Amino acid sequence: MVDRRAVKCLVVDDDHNGGEVVGEFLRILGAEVQVVYSGQAAIDLARNFQPRMVVLDINMPNIDGFETCRQLKQQQWSGDAVFIAYTGMPLPRSAAVAAGFDRVVSKGDPPHIFESVLNALAGEK
Repeated sequence: MVDRRAVKCLVVDDDHNGGEVVGEFLRILGAEVQVVYSGQAAIDLARNFQPRMVVLDINMPNIDGFETCRQLKQQQWSGDAVFIAYTGMPLPRSAAVAAGFDRVVSKGDPPHIFESVLNALAGEK
């Protein structure tokens, strides 16, 4: 069994309910989770929190998920982190990869996708 307690996850979604649902699911799985509601809040928090998994909504006001991903990827801690684009809109994989995302998850996809990423990160000791 993997120990997920050591995996820090950052969930970023301007939809408070949506962000909290994903955050709570990851907490139930055992991860340490922070939920924020804007790209700027994610950029500010991540410097000290240094998450291993970042779940980013794409369509957010001011700083969207693409730009948030780009800026987070410039931070020193980000090299081993997994970045997941989390969107309710159709998103070409090429656009997500160009912005630095490792995976694309559509809102409404089965949550086991998050669990498999979390397990892989927890298994890397």
